[in-house]
Amino acid sequence: MRPLDPIAQQALRRGLADRAAQRSAAAQDWFRAAICAAPGDPRLVTLVIGGDARTQIRLCGRALCLDPLQPQILELAGQATAELGDGPGSEKLLRRALVVDPQGTGRAAFAMADTLTRAGRSAAAVPFAWWAAVSEPNQPTTLVRLAMVAGQAERWALAATAALKACRMLPLLPELAVTAVVAAREADRGQEAWAWARRAVAAAPQNADGARLLSESANRPAGLASRRRWARRATMIQPLSAAAWEQRALAERAEGDFSASQSAARRGLLVTPDDRGGAWSMAQAAISRAQYDLAGRVARTGWTAHPQDSELAYLWGQVEKAVGDLGRGWDLEAARTTGPRFHRTVGLPPRVDGPDLPAEGMLVAAEQGIGDELLFMSCLPDLLADCPAPVVEADPRFHPLFRRSFPGLRLIDRQVRAEGKGAIYDYTGVVPALGLTSHIHAGDLPARYRRDRARPSTQGGYLTADPAKVAAWRARVGGLGGEGPLIGLCWRSMMGGGLRSAYYAELPQMLPILRVPGYRFVCLQYDECRDELDSLRREHGIELWRPEDLDQLEDLDGVAALISALDGVVSTATSVCVLAAALGCPTIRLASSFYSILDDRDFFFANVTPTLRRDEAMDISLAVERAAGLLRTRAQPRN
Repeated sequence: MRPLDPIAQQALRRGLADRAAQRSAAAQDWFRAAICAAPGDPRLVTLVIGGDARTQIRLCGRALCLDPLQPQILELAGQATAELGDGPGSEKLLRRALVVDPQGTGRAAFAMADTLTRAGRSAAAVPFAWWAAVSEPNQPTTLVRLAMVAGQAERWALAATAALKACRMLPLLPELAVTAVVAAREADRGQEAWAWARRAVAAAPQNADGARLLSESANRPAGLASRRRWARRATMIQPLSAAAWEQRALAERAEGDFSASQSAARRGLLVTPDDRGGAWSMAQAAISRAQYDLAGRVARTGWTAHPQDSELAYLWGQVEKAVGDLGRGWDLEAARTTGPRFHRTVGLPPRVDGPDLPAEGMLVAAEQGIGDELLFMSCLPDLLADCPAPVVEADPRFHPLFRRSFPGLRLIDRQVRAEGKGAIYDYTGVVPALGLTSHIHAGDLPARYRRDRARPSTQGGYLTADPAKVAAWRARVGGLGGEGPLIGLCWRSMMGGGLRSAYYAELPQMLPILRVPGYRFVCLQYDECRDELDSLRREHGIELWRPEDLDQLEDLDGVAALISALDGVVSTATSVCVLAAALGCPTIRLASSFYSILDDRDFFFANVTPTLRRDEAMDISLAVERAAGLLRTRAQPRN
């Protein structure tokens, strides 16, 4: 390339001197003078860092006419083109820069990632952000860009790696630590999220975001109590932050303190009355405290402000089911399938809308847990009257029960596969194989067949256990010591702790039931509980028999036979309670009725007796005392 024009050279020297002296405006004037003396010289264009995008493009165009293979000029032109909103044009120029100099500094790759991200193409941007980070491994800015792009593409493992590396370079930057915490938490790297959240708070003690993230990250590494402590600190640091109050409400609820959760949510709504998260937390806490009028008002107000919010619609539906229009409650609950907590699906055929069901080709898609599945399927006899040949997706552990109870019913396993942090229900294989043309979810069945509160179900169960197994269990449990009816007992779910502990019991809390005379008790607890049974025997002299040769988690057909051999079941709100109900076994539920629809009986099963009314908040001690009272009035075994 020819030597630089003397006038341009002199202007360049003065511009560089002014820039070194931090006189940016004067430097830019000298650089422009240099370009005027040597128009289009690519060595000068890169110095013009000010000015509007159109000027940049014009100068870059002149330089590219002289030398079309200058990667820095192509990069500048691409960035300026992006600023004018021409994404495709910017992408074309930046790709040329990367082709010309693939081993360059990585600035073009960085700009390319930025351009694609602006266009909403985060997944396509990830390789370029990674390219920039590899090209300039010691630049925190490229690592932060990679973390942000990977996070938007939900590639959390890569995002966490990049963000944590950047944090190690700049350990005292709280904003960067916050980015690292979010990425590490989403990547299930809880210990690292917890560590960097603490560093963020140490670097900026008054930063409410740091305290809030520390609260959010505390669940597994430090426990729920630590989460609540930091959530409270965040609201003290920033009492006018609705987000901080929402996080505190969630932390209080996770500890089972519904009153404190409701109070925190109310404070958040005072700060921001139309806050979606505050409305959700307030309504949820009110439902947990059986304050349905308040919950309904808050949920309706929140839904009015956020009419597309599926979770607020779902909460409003819960209220309607308990104390309002039951049919409307089911209709509102249909929003659950579009919410963030519902599982993802792939390949589902169209949903059935309207009252008419197809005669064939319809899938009843599974959802939620196995207890929910059994509850929803209590409507299966009604469905078969309208649609005689559905395909039912169900947990494979229930297949023997359903085949025995509904001969000829077509069943498929749950079409679930793990992906990332969640699960995906993938129907791409079974839909063509079985000729499926439509679907409804199992949770949609009550909306069709259980809409009238005044017409509760009269059925006492709909499943039939294996008669031979029932006879064998009846002979076996009949040989247990003592006399009197045999009662199965289940006191907790396998998933306990925090919020869920409010709905379950410790075994010693069941003593009022176990001490009712004239009964023998069988353990229906399906998780590890041998130490608890030993303590019960040693400290209270009570034998709670547990069949060690029955896998009560996996062999549900065997569990069904055992339950059918008993005279009754007493259970907290677990899948055991629903299974006993579905088998027609007299069941005392240590909670309100299913969905709190009725008070003195259950809406779905005539054989279920709830121990709490709809207007009573969950109180496991009260439920146990009432169950013990019910047992004292019943002493006859089943025939």
